[in-house]
Amino acid sequence: MAPRSTLVVNVDLPLAGLGPTLETKVPRRVAEERDHDIGIAGRLEYTVDRGAFTVRAVNDSIVVEAPLVAHARACAKGSCYASCDPEAKATAVVPLKLGADYKLRTSSVRVDITKGCTVKVAGGFVRIDVTPQIRAGLAQETGRIQAAIDKELPNLKPEATRLWNELGKPRSLPLGSCVVLSPEEITQGPASAAGDLAHLRFGLLARPELRVRCGEAPRAPSLPPLKDDAALTATSDVNLGIVLPPDVAARALEGATLEMASRTQVTKASGDPATGIELDLLGEACGAAGITAGSASWHDTATVSLANVEPIGGDAERFAAANVDVASFVKSIEGIGIALPLAPDALATALPELARGLSDATVSVDARIDESKPATAGLRGSEIVAVVHLRGAMTMRAK
Repeated sequence: MAPRSTLVVNVDLPLAGLGPTLETKVPRRVAEERDHDIGIAGRLEYTVDRGAFTVRAVNDSIVVEAPLVAHARACAKGSCYASCDPEAKATAVVPLKLGADYKLRTSSVRVDITKGCTVKVAGGFVRIDVTPQIRAGLAQETGRIQAAIDKELPNLKPEATRLWNELGKPRSLPLGSCVVLSPEEITQGPASAAGDLAHLRFGLLARPELRVRCGEAPRAPSLPPLKDDAALTATSDVNLGIVLPPDVAARALEGATLEMASRTQVTKASGDPATGIELDLLGEACGAAGITAGSASWHDTATVSLANVEPIGGDAERFAAANVDVASFVKSIEGIGIALPLAPDALATALPELARGLSDATVSVDARIDESKPATAGLRGSEIVAVVHLRGAMTMRAK
């Protein structure tokens, strides 16, 4: 498998649609009392209705506010003799932090009285403040207000499940090559918010590889629980393993000319670097020969080559008997470049195009590659794996 990397996905979540949704889903009438005992003043009746919701993003939270307008009356002996119109404000704060189930955590609701209510009794000589009764009545309704707001908060789990399944599929690139991410885990980093836009950050822990061809898609694992990563940065540093099949080295060597004291041509080559590549040689070194490679390395920014090459069996002695310099032969083999299906600089264009293909009617996906350069190379069994270091990020915006 390729080295494990963290692909950073920045998610922009517009909040403009939340206010209108709450308007249609949350009842206007917040509280109502018809027969509340207020002692010598008689009975208190009141209604509390909400005004329009406002939704904004502040620091790392969504803040939902609504003004509350009440009408209260003091009644005794079958008639109401005094009234007032207290005012309040309901504030719900929703942390921009998802639980392990990919759902926003529950809101905390607070109701503040901004204008109290006093009724006059005994001809106006006695004033009774009924604000505490109204405050207590509203406090009993905060749970219902909270539940109504929480019910309409964005649920990110369906989109997370869809993207997880999509990212687990092999994705075709130009020239028949294929990207396989092999995702393993998702983490959540710091969140921020401003105006009507919430910014969430996620890390996709995966072992991405670019292969020459797409095979059968492996069965995608189920969406794992979301984990926290407070240190997750906004930019990815990803190691992409470019995997070359076992026969690619032999195909690169076949027809090549080895630059030694005099030229030797490889007329035929077969096999793989790990178990051995059989060569038919014509020139200074003539006849059949076999080599193995202990590793691979970057030849230039677009090709790799075999490394730690050694002749098989007695071929080294045969070369020496024929006055063929073994070191020159090995150096010539190691100097032949093996082309990659996509060079690092081409990935800067191909991968963002691949990311845009993940967009659908509900979300737009973009990616940027700031840096793409060769990192390491080596053998994995009989395959050559060239690792490219990529720096960049992916951004998703809900529509």
